[in-house]
Parts: sequence; structure tokens; C-alpha cells
Amino acid sequence: MIRQSRLSRTRAVALAAATAGLAAPLLAFAGSAQAAQAAGASSRAASGQAAPAAAVRDEAALTCAMRTAPKNPLAFTPALRDAAAQQVKGQGVVLLEGCTSPNGKVTDIASGRLEVSGTATANCRGVADLSATGTVTWRDAKGQVVGTSQLTAEHKGAATLHDSLLQGDVVSGRLKGRHFSGSATMTSDLRDCTAPSGFTQLAGSGRMSFA
Repeated sequence: MIRQSRLSRTRAVALAAATAGLAAPLLAFAGSAQAAQAAGASSRAASGQAAPAAAVRDEAALTCAMRTAPKNPLAFTPALRDAAAQQVKGQGVVLLEGCTSPNGKVTDIASGRLEVSGTATANCRGVADLSATGTVTWRDAKGQVVGTSQLTAEHKGAATLHDSLLQGDVVSGRLKGRHFSGSATMTSDLRDCTAPSGFTQLAGSGRMSFA
């Protein structure tokens, strides 16, 4: 039986390879700079100290719930295994739903369909040299297309559980120049990592924001 600690480690790595390896986003921000910054802000608030200007982040222009498409989850070729890392391709569709604009600057977007693809050197224990691109087709509350966005994500070198891999930039189209980030929980069965067929598909859900 696979130990729970190993399952947790594999879950985070597999999520990173899936989204960071494509659009780079299903890994939670555990141990990230954002978490440390938030902790510092809470400490300053408790002591009555003002937060430095550099530590104050603008509200996100857009936030959405996200989930992998039921009939088109993130798929890996070849499958991920516990064996030696190898070059892996990933592609799939992520649905962005219930979108809102915290800063009130993007009020016409209600949902989006993100088609992602990318590569990484990976197995079920680790990933390296992630590179991914994606295209989002945005729709308003009536289902009408209101634009598209081109996304890129890249993480050179080896990735660890403390790296925030679900992030990248909007390079063209709607929200150009903004940074995207997110976190998600995986629902796939990681026992497939030790099965003959390997870990071939990733499904999950979470949230994604553009700031």
C-alpha cells in the first residue's frame, strides 16, 4: 500500500506537471511567498503597523472557479510512473466558471474555456523544465464570446512542493499583461502511478485569478 505522505507528495507533483506543464496551474501555494507575505501582513495588522506599499497587492481583475472538463481532462503522453523521469507531453481543457471581477474592471466575462498543452521532464515523483501555453475563449453571462487570451507558463529547473507552479502570464488578447495564478485539488486516483498503464489523466478543481 502507498503511504499517505507519498500520496500527498505525488499529488502535488502530478498537479504541477499537468497544469504548470501546460498552463501551469493546479498546485496550491503551500510555502509560497504569497503565504509568507500574508502572514507578515496579519502580524503587522495585529501590532497596528501599516503594511509597506510594496506588500499591498492590487485586487484581482478576474477570479473564476476552475475544473477539468469531464470529457477532456489533462492527459499525459507517455504516462507518468514511479520510474525514471522522461519527457512528457500534456494537454487538456480547463473550464473557468462563475467568474467575477473583484476590482470591477472586467465585468463582461462570466466564464471561459482554457485549452492547454505543454511539456516537462517528469515522473510521479518530480518535474523539471515545465513549459506550457494555453488559449482561453471568454463568454459573457448570455454565452456570447467576448474575446480570447493567450497564456504562457514556464518553470526552468527542478520543481519542489514549495514552488508555485500554477502561474504564468497573459501575453495577448483580453487581460494582456496580467499574471494568472491558482490552486486546485486533484480527484484522480494516484494508485495508477504503480499500475502497468501508469498515471495517464488528471482531473481536479479549484480557483484561478488574473491580477
